[in-house]
Amino acid sequence: MERPELTRLLSARAGPGRLTFIEAPAGSGKSTTLALWLRATAPGPFAWYSVDESDNDISRFWAYVLAGLAQDADRTDAYDGTPAVDAVGGRSGRLLAAPGTSVLEDVVPALINELSLLSAPLTLVLDDYHLITDPQIHATLGFLIEHLPPALSLMISSRRAPPAAWPASRLRGQNILLEIGAKDLRLTRAEAAQLLTEDIGTSLAAADIDLLYDRTEGWCAGLHLAALSLRGRPNPHGRITEFSGTDRHITDYLMAEVLDRQPPPMRTFLRRTSILDRLCASLGDRVTDSNDAAEHLHQAEHEQLFLIALDNQRLWYRYHPLLRDVLIRGLEQTEPELIPVLHRRAAAWHQDHGLPIDAVRHALAAGDAGTISDLITANYGHVANHGQLATVLGWFDAVGDSAVRADTRLLVARAMTAILAGDPSDAATWIEQVDRTAGADTDAPSHADLDAKTALIRQVHSYSCGDIGQALHWSRQALHTIRQDQAFYGMSLSTAAAVDSRLDNFDVAIDGYRRSLARADATGHHLLAVRAIGGLCKLFLRRGEPDAARDWLDRADNDIRWRILDEHHLTHVRHFAHGWLDLAEGRPDIAEPELSRAYQLVRRASFRLEYIEVLTALARAREQVGRRSNAAELRAAANHILRTCPDPGHLVGPPAQNTTVATQPDVANPHHLTQRELTVLTNLAEGLTNAQIAQRLHLSERTVAGHLRSIYHKIGAHSRSAATRYALDNDLA
Repeated sequence: MERPELTRLLSARAGPGRLTFIEAPAGSGKSTTLALWLRATAPGPFAWYSVDESDNDISRFWAYVLAGLAQDADRTDAYDGTPAVDAVGGRSGRLLAAPGTSVLEDVVPALINELSLLSAPLTLVLDDYHLITDPQIHATLGFLIEHLPPALSLMISSRRAPPAAWPASRLRGQNILLEIGAKDLRLTRAEAAQLLTEDIGTSLAAADIDLLYDRTEGWCAGLHLAALSLRGRPNPHGRITEFSGTDRHITDYLMAEVLDRQPPPMRTFLRRTSILDRLCASLGDRVTDSNDAAEHLHQAEHEQLFLIALDNQRLWYRYHPLLRDVLIRGLEQTEPELIPVLHRRAAAWHQDHGLPIDAVRHALAAGDAGTISDLITANYGHVANHGQLATVLGWFDAVGDSAVRADTRLLVARAMTAILAGDPSDAATWIEQVDRTAGADTDAPSHADLDAKTALIRQVHSYSCGDIGQALHWSRQALHTIRQDQAFYGMSLSTAAAVDSRLDNFDVAIDGYRRSLARADATGHHLLAVRAIGGLCKLFLRRGEPDAARDWLDRADNDIRWRILDEHHLTHVRHFAHGWLDLAEGRPDIAEPELSRAYQLVRRASFRLEYIEVLTALARAREQVGRRSNAAELRAAANHILRTCPDPGHLVGPPAQNTTVATQPDVANPHHLTQRELTVLTNLAEGLTNAQIAQRLHLSERTVAGHLRSIYHKIGAHSRSAATRYALDNDLA
């Protein structure tokens, strides 16, 4: 039913750069009002997010927000289909997926910047926001509201007032907040008459309409329920006179009337599936242990029993909150012992269909410790590696530390999650408890599996603490006990290569990194590929082979996996290597931004040796650009961390001041050009463009440009023609 007055109000006051907040009880028409306005007069594309209780997870909440905005902003990467780096959901999405970042300090500011670049309006709807109770989500959304981009129209519906963390008073003062309440959503008498006639299928007497309107005060859900209860009644007037009381009483009374008129199998189906936030026919069959869910869903939708379709194909549905509340109370009163069974069935269906987050949530609701442990240990790695570390950590919080400590499988999973989060020290704290638990735990993993994971955690922890001697011991232990077909073998292999590199066992390290990279290429493990390529690049820097380092650096520049993970702390190596080489070639002004970016990334993890290397190189760059006091602070920080490292091995120090990395000079190469620079210069002298040189040498144009800057600096040239003359004069072309 159209609501022209509400639509006009929204059209006049809502829009880009504004917040619309609709606060009203369930059944007041909040969602319908927003849908009508979007369909009729929305200024551009929109993203609609129907919140549910399971979204009280800051990573999950913002992942859904970013996915919706990115889809409707419709700018994706030409290579992998993910949002382009500067598009909505591009950098912000990568930040959200990266361990060690903050939603408030990193993700939301990046999203605001992305939205600020939009030239066309975009609307975000957050429906049923009252289901969010997490203070962190309130704070992060409040930050977005406080810095609302001019192209974004934010529309929120809720049963409660805005959280205190939001700047509502300031927005009112600036006249950019439109507040719509229950009174605004009430139907007029004419609209009520239209709704009753359409729902009942026949006209009521004017007096009966007035009575219903007065009793419900124009409340949409109350009128709709009244119409459903009157449908097919021979004497509607007699039933109408019985309606009285508050909204809650009207709801209970009328909902009972509507449900009592359903056949027993339908009532049973509705009650038992009310544990689900959303359902489809297959899920309904599994939960109710029947095969008639599709028929029941079709009938419920046909009879307008407060069932809401969630997609155009009508495969997924959810119950209106009014109906669901009544159904859940009915289930608790009639079949309380069945509720855990229903949740276990729901958990099994979601796990079978690749929906582990929902599976764990239902297992937690069932309170079945064995199922919870099975599902968490089966899914923590996959979920954490897909950018939802906070979700996994939330599982462990829900289980409780005492339950985790009593279950060896959960202990190991908790420790491995800390490794994935880039916090090996926390991992070591958890793994130390395994020995005390494993003997008494009859469900503990096999000794081989337990020994393998314990060795890996201690290997990564000792490396991260700068104890290379211990890391070498645990590397040997880990590679001996971890089977090559286990998912985390590659992590152990690349860590062992990093250990060997710091002990100058270069050939062994190169072999380890190459094997890690081959494994990553075969399995699609992006992080493992990044670690291997970055490790090889740094290894050749340490070994004094800048051309080989540049080759691996160029591969990183052109490898899509680095772009996908460009906010992960492991990708600091690419910026570190660029900055190191720029420093070595006398370009501190170019090196400093690269090393600053490396510093920003490496701080997100707790790997001390890498942190020291970045700090010292950045100190050198800032000293050379005149920021000596800051350079001294960075060096002091690096020295402090170094003193905490029991056995740091060999580090990649900054290049010597005002020196260049070069091959041995000879008569034809008086300016110490590297072999790669000589090759680039020769191609330049042939008249090739940067793009043509890049194509011929299998380099990126950025790398070619970097080589040319270095060449110009060394030979004192300021143009391509001057560089070409130099090449001809020295018989290089």
